[in-house]
Amino acid sequence: MRLSDSGRITLKGLLTVAFFVALTYSGAKILPVYVDNFELQDYIQSQTPYWLTQRITADAIRKTVLAKAQDLDLPVEEEDVTVEANQYKVSIVIDYYVPVDLKVYLLQLHFTPSSENKSII
Repeated sequence: MRLSDSGRITLKGLLTVAFFVALTYSGAKILPVYVDNFELQDYIQSQTPYWLTQRITADAIRKTVLAKAQDLDLPVEEEDVTVEANQYKVSIVIDYYVPVDLKVYLLQLHFTPSSENKSII
């Protein structure tokens, strides 16, 4: 930001500061949602082999995934979680939206974390 000869901030300098403030604010609102989604994706990928070997039912898996999403403050509902579980395969697909209020715009982020694990037998 460069001062003019009279010591005032120029319009270009003011717009530059406003742009960086808006960029920082948006990043602070959006980045945590992506981190939470990554944690949910990592959780279901790491747990899918366990659920397959332990023969956990689809309803139990759905409840576990919903509990993890609730811990992460993600707006995942029961109908957003699709689970297929039998003795040969466990497949999980989560399809949800997260609204992010940016004061001047409501951003709808769409996430679809999924995981699948098949038995070797």
